[in-house]
Amino acid sequence: MSHAQFADSDEGLHPAQDDPLWQESVLLHWYDAAQGIGGWHRIGHEPNHHGGRAAIWSYLFDRGGAWQYRRCGDTSLTAADRLENGLAAGSALRFEYHDGAAHWVVEGDDFSAQLECRNLYPRVEPFAPGDPLASARFPHHFEVAGPVRGVVRRNGREIAVQGHGYRDHSWGRRDWENGMLNHRWFTGMLGEDCAFAAITAQSATGRLVRTGYLWRDGKLTYATGIDVIAYLEPDGLTHRGGRIRLTLPRDEIVEIECTARAGVLFQRGTVVMVEMLCEVEGLGRKGYCDAEISSNPRNGKAPVQLALNAATSDGITPYSPLDLPI
Repeated sequence: MSHAQFADSDEGLHPAQDDPLWQESVLLHWYDAAQGIGGWHRIGHEPNHHGGRAAIWSYLFDRGGAWQYRRCGDTSLTAADRLENGLAAGSALRFEYHDGAAHWVVEGDDFSAQLECRNLYPRVEPFAPGDPLASARFPHHFEVAGPVRGVVRRNGREIAVQGHGYRDHSWGRRDWENGMLNHRWFTGMLGEDCAFAAITAQSATGRLVRTGYLWRDGKLTYATGIDVIAYLEPDGLTHRGGRIRLTLPRDEIVEIECTARAGVLFQRGTVVMVEMLCEVEGLGRKGYCDAEISSNPRNGKAPVQLALNAATSDGITPYSPLDLPI
Protein backbone atom coordinates (compact mmCIF):
# COMPACT_ATOMS: atom_id res chain seq x y z
CA MET A 1 0.00 0.00 0.00
CA SER A 2 1.77 3.13 -1.25
CA HIS A 3 0.84 6.38 0.49
CA ALA A 4 1.45 9.96 -0.62
CA GLN A 5 4.80 11.51 0.24
CA PHE A 6 4.99 15.07 1.56
CA ALA A 7 7.94 17.48 1.65
CA ASP A 8 8.81 20.70 3.45
CA SER A 9 7.38 22.60 0.48
CA ASP A 10 3.94 21.19 1.32
CA GLU A 11 4.01 23.07 4.62
CA GLY A 12 3.39 26.36 2.80
CA LEU A 13 0.35 27.61 0.90
CA HIS A 14 -0.88 25.81 -2.20
CA PRO A 15 -2.46 27.49 -5.23
CA ALA A 16 -6.13 28.14 -4.52
CA GLN A 17 -8.70 26.71 -6.92
CA ASP A 18 -11.96 28.31 -8.13
CA ASP A 19 -14.18 25.75 -6.40
CA PRO A 20 -16.38 27.69 -3.91
CA LEU A 21 -15.67 25.00 -1.29
CA TRP A 22 -11.89 25.01 -1.68
CA GLN A 23 -9.98 25.52 1.56
CA GLU A 24 -6.52 25.13 3.10
CA SER A 25 -6.03 24.58 6.80
CA VAL A 26 -3.41 23.88 9.44
CA LEU A 27 -4.00 22.51 12.92
CA LEU A 28 -2.01 21.98 16.11
CA HIS A 29 -3.06 20.44 19.41
CA TRP A 30 -0.62 20.09 22.29
CA TYR A 31 -0.28 19.29 25.98
CA ASP A 32 2.30 19.83 28.71
CA ALA A 33 1.43 17.35 31.46
CA ALA A 34 3.96 18.74 33.92
CA GLN A 35 2.54 22.27 33.70
CA GLY A 36 -1.04 21.10 33.25
CA ILE A 37 -1.71 23.32 30.24
CA GLY A 38 -2.58 22.61 26.63
CA GLY A 39 -4.31 23.92 23.57
CA TRP A 40 -5.94 23.36 20.18
CA HIS A 41 -5.57 25.77 17.25
CA ARG A 42 -6.74 25.77 13.62
CA ILE A 43 -6.49 28.26 10.75
CA GLY A 44 -8.68 27.64 7.71
CA HIS A 45 -8.35 29.74 4.55
CA GLU A 46 -11.55 29.79 2.47
CA PRO A 47 -10.68 32.19 -0.38
CA ASN A 48 -13.97 31.76 -2.25
CA HIS A 49 -16.31 32.05 0.73
CA HIS A 50 -18.07 35.42 1.19
CA GLY A 51 -15.24 37.33 -0.43
CA GLY A 52 -12.57 35.32 1.35
CA ARG A 53 -12.63 34.20 4.98
CA ALA A 54 -10.06 32.91 7.46
CA ALA A 55 -11.62 30.49 9.95
CA ILE A 56 -10.34 30.70 13.53
CA TRP A 57 -10.64 27.88 16.04
CA SER A 58 -8.47 28.44 19.10
CA TYR A 59 -8.45 27.07 22.65
CA LEU A 60 -6.11 27.06 25.64
CA PHE A 61 -6.75 25.62 29.09
CA ASP A 62 -5.34 25.16 32.56
CA ARG A 63 -5.96 21.59 33.79
CA GLY A 64 -6.46 22.87 37.34
CA GLY A 65 -9.51 24.82 36.22
CA ALA A 66 -8.13 28.30 36.87
CA TRP A 67 -8.89 29.48 33.33
CA GLN A 68 -9.64 28.54 29.76
CA TYR A 69 -9.90 30.52 26.51
CA ARG A 70 -11.94 29.77 23.38
CA ARG A 71 -12.43 31.61 20.11
CA CYS A 72 -14.55 30.25 17.27
CA GLY A 73 -15.39 32.29 14.19
CA ASP A 74 -13.76 33.85 11.19
CA THR A 75 -12.31 37.07 9.84
CA SER A 76 -11.74 38.59 6.43
CA LEU A 77 -8.97 36.86 4.51
CA THR A 78 -6.35 39.40 3.46
CA ALA A 79 -3.09 39.33 1.55
CA ALA A 80 -1.27 39.61 4.89
CA ASP A 81 -2.68 36.21 5.88
CA ARG A 82 -1.07 34.49 2.89
CA LEU A 83 2.47 33.85 4.09
CA GLU A 84 5.30 32.54 1.97
CA ASN A 85 5.76 29.59 4.33
CA GLY A 86 2.48 29.45 6.20
CA LEU A 87 -0.98 30.81 7.00
CA ALA A 88 -2.39 33.46 9.32
CA ALA A 89 -5.82 34.57 10.53
CA GLY A 90 -5.48 38.24 11.39
CA SER A 91 -3.69 38.71 14.69
CA ALA A 92 -5.40 35.71 16.34
CA LEU A 93 -3.33 32.87 14.86
CA ARG A 94 -0.18 32.57 12.79
CA PHE A 95 1.55 29.45 11.48
CA GLU A 96 4.92 29.36 9.73
CA TYR A 97 7.21 26.46 8.90
CA HIS A 98 10.91 27.22 8.96
CA ASP A 99 14.16 25.83 10.33
CA GLY A 100 12.66 22.34 10.29
CA ALA A 101 9.76 23.10 12.64
CA ALA A 102 6.19 24.39 12.76
CA HIS A 103 5.97 27.72 14.56
CA TRP A 104 2.68 29.01 15.96
CA VAL A 105 1.78 32.39 17.46
CA VAL A 106 -1.51 32.59 19.37
CA GLU A 107 -3.00 35.89 20.54
CA GLY A 108 -6.05 36.24 22.77
CA ASP A 109 -7.59 38.29 25.52
CA ASP A 110 -4.79 39.12 27.96
CA PHE A 111 -2.54 36.28 26.86
CA SER A 112 -0.22 35.13 24.10
CA ALA A 113 1.63 31.96 23.19
CA GLN A 114 4.60 31.11 21.00
CA LEU A 115 4.97 27.41 20.23
CA GLU A 116 7.36 25.27 18.19
CA CYS A 117 6.53 21.70 17.15
CA ARG A 118 9.22 19.53 15.53
CA ASN A 119 8.51 16.42 13.48
CA LEU A 120 9.28 13.14 15.22
CA TYR A 121 8.86 11.19 11.96
CA PRO A 122 8.00 11.75 8.27
CA ARG A 123 4.59 13.29 7.51
CA VAL A 124 1.86 10.64 7.34
CA GLU A 125 -1.23 10.25 5.14
CA PRO A 126 -3.51 8.18 7.42
CA PHE A 127 -6.02 7.09 4.77
CA ALA A 128 -5.53 4.26 2.32
CA PRO A 129 -4.74 5.37 -1.24
CA GLY A 130 -7.87 5.85 -3.32
CA ASP A 131 -10.27 5.77 -0.38
CA PRO A 132 -13.45 7.53 -1.61
CA LEU A 133 -14.22 9.30 1.68
CA ALA A 134 -10.68 10.63 1.96
CA SER A 135 -10.70 11.70 -1.69
CA ALA A 136 -13.91 13.66 -1.16
CA ARG A 137 -13.24 15.10 2.29
CA PHE A 138 -9.43 15.21 2.53
CA PRO A 139 -7.98 15.13 -1.00
CA HIS A 140 -4.60 16.37 0.28
CA HIS A 141 -3.83 15.77 3.93
CA PHE A 142 -0.93 14.88 6.21
CA GLU A 143 -0.36 14.47 9.93
CA VAL A 144 2.70 14.32 12.18
CA ALA A 145 3.57 14.51 15.89
CA GLY A 146 6.55 15.64 17.90
CA PRO A 147 7.89 17.63 20.85
CA VAL A 148 6.43 21.07 21.58
CA ARG A 149 8.45 23.87 23.16
CA GLY A 150 7.52 27.47 23.79
CA VAL A 151 6.01 29.93 26.23
CA VAL A 152 2.53 31.04 27.30
CA ARG A 153 2.20 34.54 28.75
CA ARG A 154 -0.80 35.52 30.85
CA ASN A 155 -1.36 38.24 33.46
CA GLY A 156 2.33 39.06 33.52
CA ARG A 157 3.33 35.44 34.11
CA GLU A 158 5.38 33.35 31.70
CA ILE A 159 4.88 29.59 31.60
CA ALA A 160 7.56 27.59 29.80
CA VAL A 161 6.03 24.82 27.67
CA GLN A 162 7.77 21.46 27.23
CA GLY A 163 5.23 18.96 26.04
CA HIS A 164 3.95 16.96 23.10
CA GLY A 165 2.06 18.06 20.00
CA TYR A 166 0.23 16.70 16.99
CA ARG A 167 -0.61 18.64 13.85
CA ASP A 168 -2.03 18.34 10.36
CA HIS A 169 -2.27 20.24 7.08
CA SER A 170 -5.07 19.88 4.50
CA TRP A 171 -5.91 21.50 1.19
CA GLY A 172 -8.68 20.92 -1.34
CA ARG A 173 -12.47 20.88 -1.40
CA ARG A 174 -14.17 20.84 2.03
CA ASP A 175 -17.96 20.77 2.38
CA TRP A 176 -19.06 21.97 5.82
CA GLU A 177 -22.76 21.43 5.06
CA ASN A 178 -22.76 17.90 3.61
CA GLY A 179 -19.73 16.14 5.01
CA MET A 180 -19.18 13.22 7.34
CA LEU A 181 -22.12 12.00 9.41
CA ASN A 182 -19.94 10.86 12.32
CA HIS A 183 -16.28 10.57 13.07
CA ARG A 184 -13.82 9.68 15.84
CA TRP A 185 -10.31 11.06 15.36
CA PHE A 186 -8.00 10.17 18.27
CA THR A 187 -4.42 11.37 17.70
CA GLY A 188 -1.55 11.86 20.11
CA MET A 189 1.67 10.62 21.65
CA LEU A 190 2.79 8.00 24.17
CA GLY A 191 6.03 9.21 25.72
CA GLU A 192 8.75 10.95 23.76
CA ASP A 193 9.09 8.63 20.77
CA CYS A 194 5.73 6.97 20.13
CA ALA A 195 2.74 8.46 18.28
CA PHE A 196 -0.61 7.11 17.13
CA ALA A 197 -3.78 7.83 15.19
CA ALA A 198 -7.06 5.91 15.41
CA ILE A 199 -9.77 7.15 13.05
CA THR A 200 -13.30 6.10 12.20
CA ALA A 201 -15.24 8.24 9.72
CA GLN A 202 -18.72 7.72 8.31
CA SER A 203 -19.56 9.17 4.91
CA ALA A 204 -22.96 10.57 3.91
CA THR A 205 -23.82 7.19 2.33
CA GLY A 206 -23.31 5.41 5.65
CA ARG A 207 -19.99 3.82 4.67
CA LEU A 208 -17.66 3.53 7.66
CA VAL A 209 -13.90 3.93 7.23
CA ARG A 210 -11.47 2.71 9.90
CA THR A 211 -7.82 3.63 9.68
CA GLY A 212 -4.82 4.44 11.84
CA TYR A 213 -1.16 3.90 12.51
CA LEU A 214 1.51 3.61 15.18
CA TRP A 215 4.96 5.19 15.13
CA ARG A 216 7.24 3.24 17.49
CA ASP A 217 10.96 2.48 17.70
CA GLY A 218 11.64 4.53 14.58
CA LYS A 219 9.11 2.61 12.47
CA LEU A 220 5.72 3.49 11.00
CA THR A 221 3.12 0.68 11.08
CA TYR A 222 -0.35 1.03 9.58
CA ALA A 223 -3.08 -0.74 11.56
CA THR A 224 -5.03 -3.60 10.00
CA GLY A 225 -7.94 -3.04 12.38
CA ILE A 226 -9.25 -0.05 14.36
CA ASP A 227 -11.83 0.32 17.09
CA VAL A 228 -12.61 3.63 18.78
CA ILE A 229 -15.01 4.04 21.69
CA ALA A 230 -15.92 7.43 23.18
CA TYR A 231 -17.47 7.52 26.66
CA LEU A 232 -20.39 9.71 25.63
CA GLU A 233 -21.97 12.13 28.11
CA PRO A 234 -25.77 12.36 28.66
CA ASP A 235 -25.79 15.41 26.36
CA GLY A 236 -25.11 13.04 23.45
CA LEU A 237 -22.39 15.39 22.25
CA THR A 238 -19.37 15.60 24.56
CA HIS A 239 -17.53 12.73 26.22
CA ARG A 240 -15.28 11.79 29.14
CA GLY A 241 -12.53 10.19 27.08
CA GLY A 242 -12.53 6.76 25.57
CA ARG A 243 -10.56 3.73 24.57
CA ILE A 244 -8.92 2.79 21.30
CA ARG A 245 -7.69 -0.50 19.97
CA LEU A 246 -5.24 -0.85 17.10
CA THR A 247 -4.67 -4.24 15.53
CA LEU A 248 -1.25 -4.37 13.90
CA PRO A 249 0.25 -6.95 11.54
CA ARG A 250 0.84 -10.38 13.11
CA ASP A 251 -2.24 -9.74 15.27
CA GLU A 252 -0.48 -7.49 17.76
CA ILE A 253 -3.04 -5.56 19.81
CA VAL A 254 -2.38 -2.07 21.16
CA GLU A 255 -4.95 -0.63 23.57
CA ILE A 256 -4.88 2.96 24.78
CA GLU A 257 -7.09 4.37 27.54
CA CYS A 258 -7.97 8.08 27.29
CA THR A 259 -9.15 10.26 30.19
CA ALA A 260 -10.53 13.69 29.29
CA ARG A 261 -8.97 16.71 31.00
CA ALA A 262 -10.47 19.62 29.05
CA GLY A 263 -12.81 20.04 26.10
CA VAL A 264 -13.95 22.59 23.57
CA LEU A 265 -16.68 22.70 20.94
CA PHE A 266 -16.26 24.27 17.50
CA GLN A 267 -18.86 24.62 14.75
CA ARG A 268 -18.68 25.45 11.06
CA GLY A 269 -21.67 24.94 8.81
CA THR A 270 -23.63 21.94 10.09
CA VAL A 271 -20.52 20.28 11.53
CA VAL A 272 -20.05 20.39 15.31
CA MET A 273 -16.59 19.28 16.38
CA VAL A 274 -15.92 18.25 19.98
CA GLU A 275 -12.23 18.31 20.94
CA MET A 276 -11.33 16.59 24.22
CA LEU A 277 -7.71 16.86 25.33
CA CYS A 278 -6.96 13.65 27.21
CA GLU A 279 -4.23 12.05 29.26
CA VAL A 280 -3.60 8.53 27.96
CA GLU A 281 -1.97 5.25 28.95
CA GLY A 282 -0.91 2.39 26.70
CA LEU A 283 2.06 0.18 25.91
CA GLY A 284 3.24 0.78 29.47
CA ARG A 285 3.64 4.50 28.71
CA LYS A 286 1.80 7.72 29.49
CA GLY A 287 1.01 10.55 27.12
CA TYR A 288 -1.82 12.61 25.70
CA CYS A 289 -4.23 12.79 22.79
CA ASP A 290 -6.95 14.90 21.28
CA ALA A 291 -10.11 12.76 21.20
CA GLU A 292 -12.08 14.53 18.49
CA ILE A 293 -15.61 13.42 17.65
CA SER A 294 -18.67 14.58 15.73
CA SER A 295 -22.11 12.95 15.99
CA ASN A 296 -24.63 13.77 13.28
CA PRO A 297 -25.95 10.38 12.07
CA ARG A 298 -29.03 11.80 10.35
CA ASN A 299 -27.35 14.90 8.88
CA GLY A 300 -30.10 16.87 10.59
CA LYS A 301 -33.04 15.11 8.91
CA ALA A 302 -31.97 12.20 6.68
CA PRO A 303 -32.73 8.50 7.33
CA VAL A 304 -30.31 6.61 9.55
CA GLN A 305 -27.67 5.12 7.25
CA LEU A 306 -25.84 2.86 9.73
CA ALA A 307 -26.57 1.38 13.16
CA LEU A 308 -23.82 -1.00 14.24
CA ASN A 309 -25.43 -2.48 17.34
CA ALA A 310 -29.19 -2.00 17.06
CA ALA A 311 -32.07 -3.47 15.06
CA THR A 312 -33.40 -1.08 12.40
CA SER A 313 -35.81 -3.24 10.36
CA ASP A 314 -39.34 -4.41 11.20
CA GLY A 315 -40.17 -8.11 11.20
CA ILE A 316 -37.99 -11.20 11.54
CA THR A 317 -34.37 -10.59 10.58
CA PRO A 318 -31.11 -12.45 11.24
CA TYR A 319 -29.44 -11.68 14.55
CA SER A 320 -25.72 -11.58 15.19
CA PRO A 321 -24.46 -11.31 18.78
CA LEU A 322 -22.56 -8.14 19.47
CA ASP A 323 -18.87 -8.39 18.64
CA LEU A 324 -17.33 -5.74 20.85
CA PRO A 325 -13.54 -5.94 21.13
CA ILE A 326 -13.50 -3.26 23.81
